[in-house]
Amino acid sequence: MKTGILVHGCNLNIENWRSVAWGEPPEGPGRIPTGILLAVEYQAEIIVFGTGASRKQFRFGSRADAAAPTLVEAEFSLEFLKTHLDQLVQFDELANRISWLKHPTKRAEEFQNLLDRIVTDCESMNTYQELYNAGKVFASRGCDRVILVSSPSHIVRCLRDAAAIYQADPQFKRFRLSLFACPSVTCYEGTKPADVVVVEPPHRPDRHVVPTHRRIQRMMMLQKLPHESIVALIEEFDDLLQKYEDIYYAAKVAGQKAQ
Repeated sequence: MKTGILVHGCNLNIENWRSVAWGEPPEGPGRIPTGILLAVEYQAEIIVFGTGASRKQFRFGSRADAAAPTLVEAEFSLEFLKTHLDQLVQFDELANRISWLKHPTKRAEEFQNLLDRIVTDCESMNTYQELYNAGKVFASRGCDRVILVSSPSHIVRCLRDAAAIYQADPQFKRFRLSLFACPSVTCYEGTKPADVVVVEPPHRPDRHVVPTHRRIQRMMMLQKLPHESIVALIEEFDDLLQKYEDIYYAAKVAGQKAQ
């Protein structure tokens, strides 16, 4: 079975890019080391580094000056990996599960083998496009299995979008039933996996059938409104929530007293 791995890009301008994309040794591998670990364990046919809409100068070593190249997320991630390959062994899980990391004579050869299988998507502007473009690469390489890699607070949406794309388009039929998602360990600053809110369409006969998810979708579409409009929306929404929370808790207290 041929495996394709997509390491999702990370906005280069967030405060903790290094933590999210690279990780926090020894116990917190980020997206890039997690993707490398899976590539080794599954003998991946191809590894795609994804891109979003951000760009940044890559300043490292002799290129730490104004002439440093400006790269998109995928290119930046790949350059970071190349310049930090010897630091992968600092992650306990990688050191324990990739035997050759601790052997300098074999490490260079294996590293080159990995780098030869990495391709960069330099065109995508968002997660949906990342998945579609990576899917085309996987299909062209005859992949039967796809593994998505991203942060715990992002991977759920990646899997949702991948399911929507790969199940709808016949060119991705080969791996639509072998689609997997693997979270790295590190998250965006100040967030944790439990912060993710999943709003499913109603599907249980013993609960309400009001399509709440549609309202949430509409609300999320408004994120590009001017800041002051978003603040006003949240304040009004808070007031409405408070109104119905009061009703909910009043009924709950009344029910407890009745018992």
